[in-house]
Amino acid sequence: MYYRRQLPLMSGVYRPLETRRFVMMTMGGYWPVILKLPNGHLGVVTRDCAFHGGERGRLVFVTSPDGGESWSHATVIAANGPDNRNPAFGVAADGTLLAPFIKADRYIDGNWSPEKDRGGYTPTWMSRSNDNGATWGGAEVVDGQGHEQWSYAGRTGPNDHHRYSSPFGKMLTLQDGTILMGYAIGTTEQPRQAGAAFLIRSRDGGRTWVDCVTLAEGYGEPALCHLGGERFLVVLRGTTEGSTGLWQTDSEDGGYTWTEPRQITGDMEHPGDVIRLQDGRLLLTYGRRRPPMGILGMVSEDDGQTWDESQKILLVGDAGDDQGYPSSVQRDDGTIVTVYYSSELHIPRRPRPEVMGVHAAAVLYRPEDI
Repeated sequence: MYYRRQLPLMSGVYRPLETRRFVMMTMGGYWPVILKLPNGHLGVVTRDCAFHGGERGRLVFVTSPDGGESWSHATVIAANGPDNRNPAFGVAADGTLLAPFIKADRYIDGNWSPEKDRGGYTPTWMSRSNDNGATWGGAEVVDGQGHEQWSYAGRTGPNDHHRYSSPFGKMLTLQDGTILMGYAIGTTEQPRQAGAAFLIRSRDGGRTWVDCVTLAEGYGEPALCHLGGERFLVVLRGTTEGSTGLWQTDSEDGGYTWTEPRQITGDMEHPGDVIRLQDGRLLLTYGRRRPPMGILGMVSEDDGQTWDESQKILLVGDAGDDQGYPSSVQRDDGTIVTVYYSSELHIPRRPRPEVMGVHAAAVLYRPEDI
């Protein structure tokens, strides 16, 4: 008797890549977003003080003066939750740092509660810093939201499922000072495609927001990239079962109309981040959230029309089962810095191996190696 059962393909061959890796934060570091600061340092908005879910979660800020090797203690952006989470990050034209996030008031006695899954709306809040992140002002609710055009927009009654806004990734500041922010609205309704991704813009340094555009329904966590002129691309996290990879949509008119999304990574390979490198290529980094888990990347030489799947980049191959959300910048000297978080890290060491719990780290590598 013979039995045959084929397993999902989990193999891949990656070329050698010389990297260096540095701890950015321990006991936290969820969903980091990295940008260059006006003073030349690197800054990351992230979350600590709780696990992936937890009402003690607070939004914090860490900086690196040496390009991603040494990192500061955390400065608190917002501690009065419950559960400050899901940050984005931007730098306005005048140097003001912007940190939008949500307060997930979804707990009873410290536990995520189904009793709070109906009625109401969780808005986006915004904190600002005028001193490169040393201090942060009190958070204010982001205006301009609440008028999105999508199929769930009219369902706001007390018996409808709770809706929540969720900003994501890097905010883009254009040459004329306009700021673009991507966000998603989800609901507690199942299936998970009961949500949509949006783009909104500010012309006054992030104080008021206008011109909300629907990117696509059935997607979340939109990562923005400016290709020059009126051209943009966005990578979206698919939320439909079996299609939870990254999907790409493009705009040729300043972000007011978008193409039908097309899938660019496999299932459970999300969410993503895209930056333009100094040599003109685009670098996409993303988490692989199924075995073998890790942080991967791909390069495009044609502004995202195609991605080189034959030369995938393996940045991290030892992440835990809760990991990812990479965010990248390129230093002036060309070095690429990608930050990510992971629930654990096993470090072989004699006489006793070290196990690091939830943490965030920065991976440094050279563009000529990818």
